Amino acid sequence: MGRPRLPWSAAFALVVTTLPLACGLTEPSETEAEFWARMEAFVTERMDAQGSGFGIAVLHEGNIAYARGWGMANIETGVPFSPDTPSDAASLTKQFTATAILMLYEQELFTLETPIRSLLPELPDAWADVTVHHLLTHQSGIPNYTDITGDDPAAIDGLTNQAALDLVLANPALDFPAGTSTSYSNTGYLLLAMLVERLSGASFGEYLRTNIFDPLGMSSTFVNDGSTPHPPNAARPYDAENRLYEYTLHTYGAGGIYTTLNDYAKWDRALYTADLLPQSTLELAFRGYTGGANDFGYGWMVGNHRGSKSLRHGGFSTGILNYVVRVPGKRFTYLFFSNGGVFANDGFDTWTNELMEEIYDYYL
Repeated sequence: MGRPRLPWSAAFALVVTTLPLACGLTEPSETEAEFWARMEAFVTERMDAQGSGFGIAVLHEGNIAYARGWGMANIETGVPFSPDTPSDAASLTKQFTATAILMLYEQELFTLETPIRSLLPELPDAWADVTVHHLLTHQSGIPNYTDITGDDPAAIDGLTNQAALDLVLANPALDFPAGTSTSYSNTGYLLLAMLVERLSGASFGEYLRTNIFDPLGMSSTFVNDGSTPHPPNAARPYDAENRLYEYTLHTYGAGGIYTTLNDYAKWDRALYTADLLPQSTLELAFRGYTGGANDFGYGWMVGNHRGSKSLRHGGFSTGILNYVVRVPGKRFTYLFFSNGGVFANDGFDTWTNELMEEIYDYYL
């Protein structure tokens, strides 16, 4: 199993707090081709080409400036990790869930201050004061189901939304009164996915496919709810010794989307346009509502990167580590997907952080 993986909050704090580090080797006179040749050499000499893999995409001024994978998406079958590898996006799913909620909000089916029990009346009385906004910003006080399950493969194998919710409903007391504090809750985003299904009459996967994936041409993106077979080139999760983690996870809303670097680029471009939603509505997702080091918007954490507003989020699961940071004012996005415990355990505390900082130095 490798070294124990950090809890989500600690792992994300690791990503955030290591961002200021840089190896300081960028040469401003380099051409873009020369820069990427140097980065490829940097990665190649540190990678096990036959072990678990990762991919990065750098999006700049509306274009894919660079996208590449290293290592293996599937060690057993020899499938390499590439920009077209469907990967478990884990908590990067939350930005899609939040957008789906805002699409329904645009239809005036509820307000952001609507109590969730008025839309899902089967929920317990203890949650009567929880609003849609509270769920989106992790201010609901509803316990986090992943704190109950942990991330051992045996504990999460076969887990569904209803099974995860049942674990929380066994003791539905809030951790704090809704709106009085902030605590990351995957359960909140599971409930938001349930809300999408209740109000739209479609499954969560169908709703996202019809309203987001298909309109944007994200043909390799799907919700892992058990209805879509994994394509043979999908990334599989490994531990730090490249041993396969054997589990099937079918929760969605908080996680559950599989996407590729190239598909995500289409999503990123759409966030600058009105293709999905008016910019005024999208901006609701891009505000910070909670303050602190992790200032939560809707599906994003809002901060400041090198003097410019940034939007970021990590995605962590068993054998999975992902990270995205957007700097909209610079039309810049850095995206990292990986499928190995070697990355999930070390995070951005080693050479992968140096790679990321080099890219920031060059483009920002």
